This record gives sequence, structure tokens and C-alpha cells, in this order.
Amino acid sequence: MTLSPAQRQRYDRNLRALGEEAQARLLASRVLVVGAGGLGSPVLLYLAAAGVGAIGISDPDPLELTNLQRQVVHGTPDLGAAKAESARARLAALNPDVAVTVHPRVTPENAAGLLAGWDAVVDATDTFDAKYLIGDTCAATGTPHVWGTLVGLAFQVSVFWTRPPAPLPAVTLRDLHPAPPAPGATPTSLDVGVLGAVCGQAGSVMAAEAIKVLTGIGAPLVGRVLVGDAAAARWDVLSFAGPVREEI
Repeated sequence: MTLSPAQRQRYDRNLRALGEEAQARLLASRVLVVGAGGLGSPVLLYLAAAGVGAIGISDPDPLELTNLQRQVVHGTPDLGAAKAESARARLAALNPDVAVTVHPRVTPENAAGLLAGWDAVVDATDTFDAKYLIGDTCAATGTPHVWGTLVGLAFQVSVFWTRPPAPLPAVTLRDLHPAPPAPGATPTSLDVGVLGAVCGQAGSVMAAEAIKVLTGIGAPLVGRVLVGDAAAARWDVLSFAGPVREEI
């Protein structure tokens, strides 16, 4: 792909950091983001700004006033609109290079078809049922699965991939968390809240991981999990499968 003069100007800092081939890969990439809320907002904004050529959004939930302290892809005029539609309009305004499509909620009945054909799937959902459905479906298809979870001031981010390039290990969500916790065993955002700035931290990491997977740049969090504690200003990266390439 040959970049136009306008694209060279728009993506100038990307080109300096990643190179022209990586930028061309981004422009040719297709990513599905499931969830356009606290985690999905920074993911969507940064993927679109980076020039990911096609972004799908799955989130039919309506935007509520309580969402706006963290779901920064939306605005007050969008209240009541479906989050996927609101996000699509925002991304179109941010970067006309990006083709944005809206998709239905992921369900057991449509997951195989809906999650197929993407270069990566980003899981920015907030329920265990959705996360394990996405994880199991991506594991079956070999699609890179960028995953994040957050509550309060703490978060985790990892990348699961059953067909990764060597020497990365083949891993799934169930290698890190074998089964969903029992109902009521873990706190929820309704119990302890969630800080919007922490959504920004986690979502930015998820966007960076997706870009690394799409371009082949750097060492993605495959076989590793980033555990963030914003209250303590501490991030730890823990290995749970190997061999793992620590750095390039």
C-alpha cells in the first residue's frame, strides 16, 4: 500500500515510531471491538487514530448519564443512543481513513460467524459470560484475542492466541483463568465503582497490544498478563505460559 501525502502527514509520528510497512499493515487491518464502554472507548479512539483500516463495533446498549465519567468516546448529546452508533460517529469524525461498521451483540448463536474474519478481536466487555464466549470462540478460530478486565482502580490485560508465530506460546483465556468465578465471588463496578482514568490506562494498553499484534512490532502480552494497581501506582507483568519472549 502506498500512503498518500495526507496520510504521511497524519501518521507522521507512527511512521517515525513503527515504519511505513507497519503503517500499511494497520491501514489494511480489520479489528472487531466488543464493548464501547469504559475500556472500549480508549481502545476505539486509539485504534482509529492510529489508522486501523476497518473497525467493527459490537455494543447495542444505550448510553446512560452514569457512563459519561469514563466512556469518553461518547458525549452528552449521545445520551439514549446505542453506544456502537455513537462511537461510530465519533470515529468517523476522528479519522475518515477508517471504515467503521456496527454489529449486533455477541451471543452463543452468532459468535462463530460474528467473530470470524477479523485480524484481531478486542474484548472490552464487562461480563464473565461475554468474556468466556469471546475467548472460547477466538481460541477455536485462532484469532488473536486482546483481553482486558477492570474494577475499581485495578485491571488486567493480556493477549490470547492459539496460532501465534514462534516462539510465542499458544494460549487461551482459560489458561489464565480456567473458569468464571462463582456469582458474587468478585466485586463489580456497581459494588466498588470504577475510575475513568484507570479505564484510560487499561484501554490504552489494550490498543497498543492490538497494534503490536497487527504490525508484528514488539513483544505482545501472549503468555503474560499485565496487572495494574492504580491506587499503588504499580504495574506488574506476570508470565503464565512459556516460552515467552520478554523483549525484542
